Amino acid sequence: MSDASFALLPRDGLSAKDGRGWYTSEVGRGYSLPWPLPTTVRGALRAAWGHDVMAADGGPLDPETWEHRSEPVALLRFIALRRTLGTSPFTREHRMWPAPADAVRVLDEQGVERVVRLEPHPGGAATLGPDEDEAREALWHPRRSMSGKPLASSLFWPESRMMAWLAGAPVSLSPEEDDLAPRTDIHLAIDVETQASQDSMLHSRDVVELLRARPRREGPFAVEEWALGVRCAWPAPAKGAPRGPLGLGGRRRLSDVEPLAPGLFDMPDALARPTRGLRLVLATPAEFRRGWLPDGFERVAGTPPCYVGRLPGLDAHVVLRAALVPRPQEVSGWDMVRRRPRPTRRWVPAGAVYFFEKHGGGDFTAGELRALWLASWGGGHAEALGQVLPGAWQPPRHGQGA
Repeated sequence: MSDASFALLPRDGLSAKDGRGWYTSEVGRGYSLPWPLPTTVRGALRAAWGHDVMAADGGPLDPETWEHRSEPVALLRFIALRRTLGTSPFTREHRMWPAPADAVRVLDEQGVERVVRLEPHPGGAATLGPDEDEAREALWHPRRSMSGKPLASSLFWPESRMMAWLAGAPVSLSPEEDDLAPRTDIHLAIDVETQASQDSMLHSRDVVELLRARPRREGPFAVEEWALGVRCAWPAPAKGAPRGPLGLGGRRRLSDVEPLAPGLFDMPDALARPTRGLRLVLATPAEFRRGWLPDGFERVAGTPPCYVGRLPGLDAHVVLRAALVPRPQEVSGWDMVRRRPRPTRRWVPAGAVYFFEKHGGGDFTAGELRALWLASWGGGHAEALGQVLPGAWQPPRHGQGA
């Protein structure tokens, strides 16, 4: 068993279907996700590993054997990367992270776009839960520090902005957009007798374009390229990164494979510093057994009641003070061996933010923040689910006491 770190660079766009069917009332259309899911990437890695095994063994693998032998292939890290085309190699400055849910992009009274924090405070309106849960009702509610008209947020944040946000520093918006550029591919078939298109074969597909031209202040346009940075467990007899291009997403579009330095996934030293409160941002979707509530957290009686539990890699018990969780992500898949749908899974989306204090008081140490960096939280560890980014948070003083 060995670890392999590499970047996947799709050269003809990327299409990862979102689970909806093809056909509407008149025209078929395939809807794609804005970024592939970790499960999609792990499936592509298992397929590539099987091809390497067949090349090494000199014989084919039947589907059941392929599924069984490729099970140890695990996705250990999964991040987005962006760089100027021709820049080599990828570094930590090229990392892109999901936009955190506690950040709101607003247009202030002067017409200037700003990023405003949502800071949790005790008290607020009751939630509309499916049951009577006093601990859920006692969670702190977010407040904006600045009024303004909310604007649509980007999907990704660059490394410098995300690290500043986690450190508790103010951030500013860049004049360039940080999102990917989608396009629509039209597919049709020509009837050989009528030489006209066949209505039943006309369909469109959303494709995420991973090469994008961006104007520069001086000189010609600069072309940016996006990539998927992965680190995976790569068992024998295959060795190193996949050999040759790798098929990824719908139609198995080919992606180049470029080696990465293992340090690309490391935590910046500036983030490892003590903090009284802890802010955890999901870098990848998380799978918890009870929906939004993290595994291992239980209601504890008190005034008010609260959720108490433990975080991955930490020995101390912590109190969940607030949770900013967008709508759940429903994930459906296809079993390639048995040719049938897989059970639907419900995930907490990437970018969700949880706020904690230590039970009984005390600061989170620099070592504890290092232990939390990209640690897997909840289920799906082999699919890089639930990986977290730790950050500083300064809760109101009167909020302590649980």
